[in-house]
Amino acid sequence: MSILDKYNGSRFEYRAPENTEWIKLKDLYNRDGEGVVYQLKALYINTKSEFGDEPVLLTDKNLVNAPQHLVSTVQDMLGDDELIKYINDGNVGFTIYQFTNKRGTGYSVRWVDEVKN
Repeated sequence: MSILDKYNGSRFEYRAPENTEWIKLKDLYNRDGEGVVYQLKALYINTKSEFGDEPVLLTDKNLVNAPQHLVSTVQDMLGDDELIKYINDGNVGFTIYQFTNKRGTGYSVRWVDEVKN
């Protein structure tokens, strides 16, 4: 890999079909429940959101809007060449969990490794 590859388009091998549907993390949780492992195909930061930067997680079926509290985590992940290869090899996934705080119910992810489907 060239040192400049990180500036030349996507570093992920998976290409989502044009009809890939967007879904909120909350809606994915409500649809499938807790404990489902989603294989992570790619991730990026959407910088054009009306609410500020938002992480996006790509599965084989959906583009998932992830919560803003994961922006710095996803940025770190995007800078990790070993992790990008691990994702491209099909070894990274996530599960969704629900939590409650003073603002109400929220949703986040737990990263899972050795996912191979």
